[in-house]
Amino acid sequence: MLRALIIALALAGVAHADPVPVTQTRAEPLLIESLAYDTAGRMLVSSVHAQGVFRIAPDGALRRWSARNARYPVFGIAADPPRRALWGAIGGARPGLVRFDLRSGRRTALIAAPAEAQWFGDLAVGPDGAVYVSDAKAGHVFRLAPGASAMVRIASVPRGSFQGLAVSPDGTRLVFANYRDGFWGLDLASGVLAKLEAPADAQLRGVDGVTRDGAALIAVQNGVAPPRVLRLTLDAGWTAIARVDVLARDAGMAEPTGGVVRDGEFVFVSRSQWTEFGEDLVPKTARPAPAVISRLPLTP
Repeated sequence: MLRALIIALALAGVAHADPVPVTQTRAEPLLIESLAYDTAGRMLVSSVHAQGVFRIAPDGALRRWSARNARYPVFGIAADPPRRALWGAIGGARPGLVRFDLRSGRRTALIAAPAEAQWFGDLAVGPDGAVYVSDAKAGHVFRLAPGASAMVRIASVPRGSFQGLAVSPDGTRLVFANYRDGFWGLDLASGVLAKLEAPADAQLRGVDGVTRDGAALIAVQNGVAPPRVLRLTLDAGWTAIARVDVLARDAGMAEPTGGVVRDGEFVFVSRSQWTEFGEDLVPKTARPAPAVISRLPLTP
């Protein structure tokens, strides 16, 4: 996740609910970015600083879940239960994708990024098992086809800073957040790329995490003050944003990042520890305030 751009916006709207903290890590420099669940229903989180995927224990300690030979600065993670896989986006100077067995945490694939890639952050898995990953620095989106050993670039926007992304339920459209100017959509068959129209009063810059909730999107907006969680209602073709609802605003969130929809709730990283790290990914203190995982009820 790129922090070079911080946007101050005038915000409107009333929060529907406050996120409820579920758990928090110990006061250690972990830099939690994303979360998912394994086949046993255990919460998994990615760590940029400690490098890997971890399970949060009841006492707030992180137990390494991914194989010990898989130490990478992992940013976004996404589970693919039908194929028993957990995908992770490797950020930093040597971006790539790593796949783990969703049951055991064993590394099953490591795929280097194309030479033009600069910094992987978020990813999403399509219904066919294709993996889509965003490049926050280069303004690209890459696709790893099912069974492929190399990914290809499928979209680019000049000066783009791509973050969270989601695939439509039918697998035909990809929607992703550009931190600088809102949302873009890609027709996966034709390759046509266009910025999504949105309500005139919608403020959609500064969005980081994006996850699909049925036919809608849940977006974490951390590039605004105060941070927000939004529901985006899309049109039937996923070509425009018809409505924007504020689900939570501020509520103690600090550099919130991403999460997943589970059992009618949005479970997400509401405090990620980014405020305790510099752009070089070096912690500013040995004992930062804990990272916090929260849940937010999703009302119709």
